[in-house]
Amino acid sequence: MRVYIPVTFVGLGRASSSGALPSSGWRAHVLPDGADTDEAEYEALRVAAADSLAELRSEPEAPRRRAVVVASVPEEWTEAEPDGSVLLTRRVPVERIVAVYADPAESTAAVVAALAGKESTLASSDLLWFARQELAELVS
Repeated sequence: MRVYIPVTFVGLGRASSSGALPSSGWRAHVLPDGADTDEAEYEALRVAAADSLAELRSEPEAPRRRAVVVASVPEEWTEAEPDGSVLLTRRVPVERIVAVYADPAESTAAVVAALAGKESTLASSDLLWFARQELAELVS
């Protein structure tokens, strides 16, 4: 099962140093059954990016950049939520990460503006794709 996990750069840094996302209990987004299309993947990424922005509100020490981890996990590592998302019941090892999407450093001002209630500033800002092997470099 492919999951889209909203995180912050603090969480990415912990994953890079420990070899796994910091804990279980992450809320993740999944593709609806039978919706394995580019549009469905983009929608899951978009919703996870919005949740990453919400995570930034509760982590003032985190760099002001959104991030989404895309991972492949067994279905038994998840619990379905009523809204269609899933709750991860296990730590996700870095080896399960397929990719990371993150704001470029130059998007920091737009993220700060979005955190102040001007979310339209992020409307034209796409997240960049990073391979799992680039995780350490991304968070350094």
